Amino acid sequence: MLQLFNKLSLAFGHVTGFLSLGIFFIATAAIAVSSYVLLVSAPFEYSDGQDDIALADLIALALLALATWRYFRRGRESQTPLWPLLKRLAFILTFVTLLLLSALGIMASILFVEPDLANEQLAGGADDLMLYGVFSIFIVAIYGATPLPPLSYQTDPEGNPMPGRQEAKNSGNSSEPEPPTLNPSAENNL
Repeated sequence: MLQLFNKLSLAFGHVTGFLSLGIFFIATAAIAVSSYVLLVSAPFEYSDGQDDIALADLIALALLALATWRYFRRGRESQTPLWPLLKRLAFILTFVTLLLLSALGIMASILFVEPDLANEQLAGGADDLMLYGVFSIFIVAIYGATPLPPLSYQTDPEGNPMPGRQEAKNSGNSSEPEPPTLNPSAENNL
């Protein structure tokens, strides 16, 4: 009887873990896709088309596209499969979106107390500065989440080693002492 409860408990735990992880991935993907689409479409919100778009908006869109392209290019160079790359990008976009939403909530609560402050700030073009700030935060987050090769060993395109940290390759030639290791037989002798 106890084994039956144990098996039921394990099965319920696995199903619950699978469902919660699945819901987390779906919610993360939905937030990431919607935030990326909203970010790309933000410069077109109040204009009649591409003719009315500002040069700064075009530069911000180009930098966002460049950071995204670099992310997937570096991921392919590091031989990371597509699924982990997508999960990593979705997580970083969701994280940044939730941080920005919490900051927006704090600003909204402050502006609720002082409504005159909101009219003065938004009339002076602060909405454009906020949009460029959001673009910058997303670009930096994507750039920072890009998979990179390890610093331990680097090669040039021909395969020749480049100068830099090569601790892993030359570990036998190091003059530093090796750190002590635990020996299980030494513990038994105590």
